[in-house]
Amino acid sequence: MQGEISENTKRMLYGKKTWLQMLLLSLPILINNLIKSFNGMVDIYFVSRMEGSSETISSAIAALNLHETFNNLILALGVGLSIGAMAVVSQFIGAKRYDKAKYFSGQFIALSVIVGIVLTIFILVTSWLIIPLMGAKGQTFEFAFSYFNIRSFELVGVVFFTVYQAIRQSQGSTVLPTIYNVLGILLNIVLTWYFVSVLKMGVMGSAWATLIGNMIFVPFMLLDLYRSKKYIKLKTKDLLPRKESIKELWPFAYPAALSHAITYFGFFIINVFVQRVYGDDISSAFATGNKLSSLLMNPIYAITTISAVFIGANIGHGKPERARKIYNESGVMTFSITVVAITIAIIYRKPFVEALVGPGNPYLVKVSIEYTIWLLLTQPAMAIFQNYMAIFNGSGNSDLGMKAQSFRLWVLRIPMLIILFIFFKNLSYSIVWIAMNVSNILALFHAHHLTKRVSLEVKVNIEDGGQTAWYTLCYVNLKFHKMLEISWELVLVQMLGYI
Repeated sequence: MQGEISENTKRMLYGKKTWLQMLLLSLPILINNLIKSFNGMVDIYFVSRMEGSSETISSAIAALNLHETFNNLILALGVGLSIGAMAVVSQFIGAKRYDKAKYFSGQFIALSVIVGIVLTIFILVTSWLIIPLMGAKGQTFEFAFSYFNIRSFELVGVVFFTVYQAIRQSQGSTVLPTIYNVLGILLNIVLTWYFVSVLKMGVMGSAWATLIGNMIFVPFMLLDLYRSKKYIKLKTKDLLPRKESIKELWPFAYPAALSHAITYFGFFIINVFVQRVYGDDISSAFATGNKLSSLLMNPIYAITTISAVFIGANIGHGKPERARKIYNESGVMTFSITVVAITIAIIYRKPFVEALVGPGNPYLVKVSIEYTIWLLLTQPAMAIFQNYMAIFNGSGNSDLGMKAQSFRLWVLRIPMLIILFIFFKNLSYSIVWIAMNVSNILALFHAHHLTKRVSLEVKVNIEDGGQTAWYTLCYVNLKFHKMLEISWELVLVQMLGYI
């Protein structure tokens, strides 16, 4: 087959200084994620400055925040598909089964389109019911209803892109997906300014701008999958979904999808709780702090995404020790970067908040700054947690990632939030970040415990023919926690910043 053995694939399997290779390949993803984070703030920036009373603007911002929370929840299926695609394709690439990598790439693409269509229909049919359940009333409901329905038409393109990006990243191709996404985001920024500030279209204008930005480059991505000379090149027959193939993909995709669905459903419940109990201002402050947190986590997501690909490829290639080394190097990089980033963010948190929500609502600014400082203090813990997720996803054990995420949210954070709300009413809205911070720290111990269940084995069926689901290319008797040679002392050292 043509073009599957790329230079980046060779670097993943044979290159020296793997930490440097990961860093270089993660840069396009970082740029993409940073611009994507700014893109998520564009709507709020322009909508917060549109004409109208402070109550109208608060309602508009609250409507956008409600959509972001719900959108993350329903996109869990797309995220699950992308994680599954990354694990499957990278292991086939590592095992030098490029024919299977190509075939299953096509199956994942087909599934992405089907999932996107189903999600669009779901929102159009149920938005009138879901939005009031999230606590939206009056103007907030009106803004949210328009925004939800318009943005629903982009879901086919968004889910397709996540899978396309995962397939290309599995071969070390991070630049082209980033270019397409960045161009779409830049277009969205320009259109949002034009529709909201010039044409005075308000919330609807920001929705149409985002829809256009997310869909316009999808045909170019599809063309790349058909015409690429360096990477996997699909044929139409590869895109025809087959029942037996879906069954093989299912063990990879569903735990990741369920993990993200459970996680974002928990966030959904928390956001609904904040909206209904504390109102638009606190809800908007909560979302503002989360945006800064997400912005600072972008380097971590970029590095751990690439480290998962490196881990999967080297497992497929029969190099578990190299996969172990990649995991450890990724952990050191992500923790160190996070400590530097939060130090800068804490110093400049007030200008960030004022730039995002505007100075017109002093109470909103005050609460946003208060929430932000507490949220930033646990960012190093989240860097370590995300590195655990990288090994879970890269090794094909996304079910363990599901357990780690579920424990953090459903065993720790939400019960703690309920207890604080019932017994410590005097703490008011502060209970939200108290529960969040404590759960972020305690979740590390559980995630570390789960690594004991991981072994660095190939999870894909690399043989031709037969219906055997998952068997091992190279059985590794040592459990993952022994191979990592990692102890609680290392976790504590990472958290203290003494690497």
